[in-house]
Amino acid sequence: MTVRGAVRKSLSALVLGYLMRMLVSAVIAAVALSAVASFAQDTAPIVVATAEGRVADIAVFRAEFLGKDKSYAPAARAEAEARLNTLQATAASVSQVFFELEISRIVGLADNGHTAFFPGPRSRRYNRVEVRLVPFGEEFYVLRTKAQNADLLGARLVAIDGKPVAIYRDAARTLAGGTMSWRDRNVGYFLESPDQMHALGLVAQSDAATYRFETRSGGTTERRLVPEPANPDRPRANAERWLSPEPMAAEGGEWRAALPASAAPWSLRDPEAPFRWRGAPELNAIVIDMRQNNDAEKQTIQSFLDDMVRAIKAQRAQHVVLDMRLNGGGDLNTTRDFMQALPKLVPGKLLVLTSPWTFSAAISSVGYLKQAAPQRVTIIGEPVGDRLNFFSEGSVVTLPNSQAEMLNATERHDYATGCRGYRDCHEPVVRHPIAVPTLAPDVAAPWTIVDYLAGRDPAMEAAAVALR
Repeated sequence: MTVRGAVRKSLSALVLGYLMRMLVSAVIAAVALSAVASFAQDTAPIVVATAEGRVADIAVFRAEFLGKDKSYAPAARAEAEARLNTLQATAASVSQVFFELEISRIVGLADNGHTAFFPGPRSRRYNRVEVRLVPFGEEFYVLRTKAQNADLLGARLVAIDGKPVAIYRDAARTLAGGTMSWRDRNVGYFLESPDQMHALGLVAQSDAATYRFETRSGGTTERRLVPEPANPDRPRANAERWLSPEPMAAEGGEWRAALPASAAPWSLRDPEAPFRWRGAPELNAIVIDMRQNNDAEKQTIQSFLDDMVRAIKAQRAQHVVLDMRLNGGGDLNTTRDFMQALPKLVPGKLLVLTSPWTFSAAISSVGYLKQAAPQRVTIIGEPVGDRLNFFSEGSVVTLPNSQAEMLNATERHDYATGCRGYRDCHEPVVRHPIAVPTLAPDVAAPWTIVDYLAGRDPAMEAAAVALR
């Protein structure tokens, strides 16, 4: 081939590639514009169950999510690419719910807690039985239900359609990454949806399933539960909200809780409060409950932390109990200075309560405090929801047709070595490193279902023992 011929062939290839990219972009943009217009009119997620829509979604997923996320190991990324290719090849034959679940499983291959396909919004696009299941250990219990199934409150889920619940739990764990205990935080969304379980071949029908429970009295009961259909206006709540028995305004008074609101310990009251505190003179301590690491609608986190400094001084507290068990994170920069200064504010013990719900910037906060006073900080409860080395700091990607929302992760956090040896760490962590050998509890105090139903708070009880 002559040089001129080679150039002509190269230019032809470039032009063809450019036209193909423009065509794909036009398809994606047109479908996205249609979805946005429909969303604006209906204020509800619109699912376009067509092969063209799914192919367009895959193109966005490949470019904006998989192309930017840094958390995949090489073998996991190769598997993700292969499964995405297969999904694209079968886009015309799979159901919309299977399509979303397979995308979620591809996301889960990263095995990184922050690399996430959000299950809450997905749950509103598909049916859902009217019970709310929450994990205690590796078991799932009914903490909320409509009045007609109130006898199931506090019951343990044993099986679905005759198969052990562990089969469903393990399938749901593939929909997310990170530690198993973190994955379990959102397994309930899957167990409550016959649509989703049927799509993965686990239940016989998509419009009902037979659930078997072990009741609080020790007996066994089966219930054929018919789900409500997809509903974009279902009450929005993160999974940990069901731990609080206080009713949500959006529930309309139709739901019942396993624990009477009057019997709930202080730590599970006022579920809408982002941060709060109380004096504990019987322990010569102040108890600080932080449920997020960013500003709330009516209060900035900095103003709250400033209040805490004043309260500690005014009460002359000797000890601090910091409850981070229901803190899903936010911005690690908001609490760093407070955590590093806290050991100077009190002369005594610093007790930190953690759980698998403790995640992201909440883990960073615990790390900064532990590093500041390793001999004085005692961690009580259960392990936090992530490892000491993880990826975060990504952006939300919304697929234009399915409206599926997911979060990529682009920067490393290493709290084991302080990011030594890494060049991909989050800049604030590089400038203010965390290096702690472990954040595992010094005192194990898991919240069991027996404790919960009795209105007891085992971690707070263990803290009281430690202070007395």
